[in-house]
Amino acid sequence: MKFFIFHFISIALFSLLQKAHGKAENEDLNWVKIKEESGVSVYNTKIDGKIAIRGVGIIKGKPAKLLSLIENPVKWNEWIENFKSGKLVATINSNNKIFYQSFNSPFPLSDRDVVYESKIFRNIPKVILIEMKSIEHASAPKTIGVRINIFFTRYYIEAINDNTMLVKFESLSHPGGALPDFLVNWASESYPITLFEGLRRALKNKV
Repeated sequence: MKFFIFHFISIALFSLLQKAHGKAENEDLNWVKIKEESGVSVYNTKIDGKIAIRGVGIIKGKPAKLLSLIENPVKWNEWIENFKSGKLVATINSNNKIFYQSFNSPFPLSDRDVVYESKIFRNIPKVILIEMKSIEHASAPKTIGVRINIFFTRYYIEAINDNTMLVKFESLSHPGGALPDFLVNWASESYPITLFEGLRRALKNKV
C-alpha cells in the first residue's frame, strides 16, 4: 500500500512543476530530517505546499549493478513493493528509455500504473545520476486504473569504494485519485526505508 500511495506525491500546474524541478536539480531544497531506520536517513521538504521525500543511505555493491537493477523489468518484483507488472516501452538511446510499471492496491482502492522517462547522467567521476518523470507515449499500455504522475524521481549513486555506494533517492509525484494528505504523508515517512531494503536485498541476491 505504501508504494503506490507515496511513490508519487502531487503537483498540478505545469508552471509549478517547472519551478520545483529547477530546485531539485540545483539541490537547494530545505530538506528536514524526520527519521532514521535500517541505515537510511529520511528527509522531507515542501515544494509549493506539497511534500517531497528523500532517503540517504549506504548500499553494498557496484553502481553499474544497481543501475541495471533499477532498469531491468525482470527484476522489479524483487525490490518494488506491491509491484504488479512492467516493461520497457521504448529505447531512445542507452541512457534514455521509456518504462511502464503497474502496482497492486488494496481494496477498495484502484490499482495504479505509470509511464515514465528515465535519463542517466555520468558527468561526474564515480557518480551516476538517474532522473525520471512521467510522460505520455503512444506505445504505452492503457491505464489499468489510476495513472500516477511523476513530477521527479532521482537516484544519486556515488561509489565510495569497490563495493560500497552512497545512494540518495528523491521523489515528488501525484499518486492519482483522491487520497487524503495525512495518509500520503504517513506513507512517505517509511517508503525510502522500504525502497533501500528492497534494493539491498535484490543486490545481495544478484549474481
